[in-house]
Amino acid sequence: MTDSPAWSTRPAVNNKVLIIEDEKDLSEALAETLSANGFLVAQAANGQIGLDTAIAFKPAVILLDLMMPVMDGKNMLQQLRLLPEFKNLPVIVLTNAGNVENLHETELYYGVKDFLIKANVDMNEVVAKVKNLIHTS
Repeated sequence: MTDSPAWSTRPAVNNKVLIIEDEKDLSEALAETLSANGFLVAQAANGQIGLDTAIAFKPAVILLDLMMPVMDGKNMLQQLRLLPEFKNLPVIVLTNAGNVENLHETELYYGVKDFLIKANVDMNEVVAKVKNLIHTS
């Protein structure tokens, strides 16, 4: 009889990232970068599809745009937080819109972990933030 290696008893890390973004070029660039860094990525082009995808895909982190068609990011996040399994799911908001009050409200009421301004997004920063959230949550 052989002993199991210690690592075999550790739970697998969920490395799934859901990108909810209606700007196709940005969504694709994020998906390619995250995939190249070992993450499993799903994409959604609006909040309603994002909500449905989150429930099915069960990501470890969501990258979420606030201004989208069909259902915006804030409404999507509000709906997601009603589901017990997603109450504490780490979310990073990607936005070019909004003022400090709007961002503070989103953080306060919906538990957003971080904000990135799309116009200034650095792919290495996104990867670092996602890795940090996955390993600390």
